Amino acid sequence: MSEIQTPQGKGESETKLQEELLRLAAEFDNYRKAVAKEREFWRERTVDEVVLQILPVYEALAKALAADQDPQNLREGLAAVLAFFQEILTRLDCTPIPTVEQDFDPLYHEAVVAEVSSAPKGKILAEIERGWIRNGRVIRPAKVKVSLGPQGGEAA
Repeated sequence: MSEIQTPQGKGESETKLQEELLRLAAEFDNYRKAVAKEREFWRERTVDEVVLQILPVYEALAKALAADQDPQNLREGLAAVLAFFQEILTRLDCTPIPTVEQDFDPLYHEAVVAEVSSAPKGKILAEIERGWIRNGRVIRPAKVKVSLGPQGGEAA
């Protein structure tokens, strides 16, 4: 004999499934909130690490301003702070993008000025703003002035 399902039995089964669905939806919502909270925690830790790396540079600049105002000493102090900053950038695996006298490459350079010059078409004439690579990825393209060539951009 087969068991005959009554409408009441079907209703209990649907109620149990709805309750299970609500429970799973609540668990997923809690999981989503926990992941968002953890992501924010790690973002904050990352910012803290960057701040800890640049604080010595800030402090060195503050000392330089408070110290002797002799131009030569100030220049030497600024050179030392710049070297300190370069050390931090190196530790963070940041390297500048080569520009002047290089061939223009849209993956690394952004042309903001173009002019007719004796240099071949596509050669970078000047760096407007330094570009940076971190871990092999461009984090800021270099803004450059590019040569249009002696013919002003016409095909050679």
